Amino acid sequence: MTKSLIRWGIALCTLAGSTVQADNEARVLTLWPSQQTTLVAQNHAERQVWSESELTLGNERPLVLTRNDDQTIKMQWKNAWWAALNFDRSEPVNLERFRANGGVVVELDLSKFDNAGFDIAYACGNGCERKVTVTHQMAKLAGEGLKTVKLPAQCLMREGETARYISTPLRLSSGGNGAVEFKSVSWQQDIDSVDGVTLTCPDPKTVAITPAPLNEHWAQSWWMPRHKEKLKQAQKNDPQVIFLGDSITEGWEKAGAEVFEKYFGDYRTLNLGYGGDRTENVLWRLQHGEVDETAPKLVVLMIGTNNTGHRQDDPARIAEGIKHILNELEQRIPDSKVLLLAIYPRGATADDVLRQNNALVNARIRNFADGERVFFKDINSVFLTEDGVLSEKVMPDLLHPEEYGYTLVAEAIKDDIKRLTR
Repeated sequence: MTKSLIRWGIALCTLAGSTVQADNEARVLTLWPSQQTTLVAQNHAERQVWSESELTLGNERPLVLTRNDDQTIKMQWKNAWWAALNFDRSEPVNLERFRANGGVVVELDLSKFDNAGFDIAYACGNGCERKVTVTHQMAKLAGEGLKTVKLPAQCLMREGETARYISTPLRLSSGGNGAVEFKSVSWQQDIDSVDGVTLTCPDPKTVAITPAPLNEHWAQSWWMPRHKEKLKQAQKNDPQVIFLGDSITEGWEKAGAEVFEKYFGDYRTLNLGYGGDRTENVLWRLQHGEVDETAPKLVVLMIGTNNTGHRQDDPARIAEGIKHILNELEQRIPDSKVLLLAIYPRGATADDVLRQNNALVNARIRNFADGERVFFKDINSVFLTEDGVLSEKVMPDLLHPEEYGYTLVAEAIKDDIKRLTR
């Protein structure tokens, strides 16, 4: 009887220990240090598994990774456009258990952060990414020693989507110049119980319609000066036609300059294209006077691809941002017509996830045309082959036109501009 009780007690303790271990595994997903995690370094040009104590990726814009004896990771980047460290798992993991009150927890020491950027993300497969930029919050931690930072899961996870089969449960990416050490990296439930700095994020439902200047680290030196210069030009030029948008519109001043002069040089024009701009940035510019001193006959508007490329915003949210821009234009220059262009295709083929997102936006914004003030035009077929391939001859980076691509655009819209400026 006594031996039976002892065996029963041992079994109960073993079961209890297993239950505690399983519970801990459910509450915490340790990504580093962990033998189940594969570290993968990445920049805009290459991706490489990191298995040795040190790895350097790239030459002119190097990403340098080193690992100490205690498994602390040191990540250094120099003049980087984009550099990332992926925490991959061979077996997909379920992040749904962290959705309600959990999130990402990272112990880090940010020793250098010079004109730098920082993003936290997870990859949801087939080019899908859920990302939030925390640059300005991270900058406050530079030189402060070892800190624990927490990002709520709701900053990354979206309603109506599942995060059950995730092979890259975390991606930490950066730009500019910086150096950081990562002591531990995990997803945890109940992050309120963890001491540390809680990072915040914009509401994905409203970010595309909330006016804001472009705050990316790479835009700090030129974005606001360009805005101030465009305010002066708006007063002097008395433009007949305003071109409003992002880098593709700005490109009429660069790669498309000769084409622009040939096709549109007889018009008084104002280029209000800014590289990297999303709908909320255009809204901010409009609300801060960029068209207030003008009375153009026509505004040519194309915006939204950076909402797709940077945050992979929901197509309905991007369309809502474009609608707000149209409303802002109507309020400020009510007598001007708008030629609303479909967002151009991007990526090599029709199954590119970002191109598909833009296509879903276009399906919505075409309904904004009223035939009186707003006119919609989809010229995207001029960029593509019959089977939907986007050639590097048209857009060398599969996003931005060069001279030949701008010629295709000019030919496609010249008659519309002539008609709408009569």
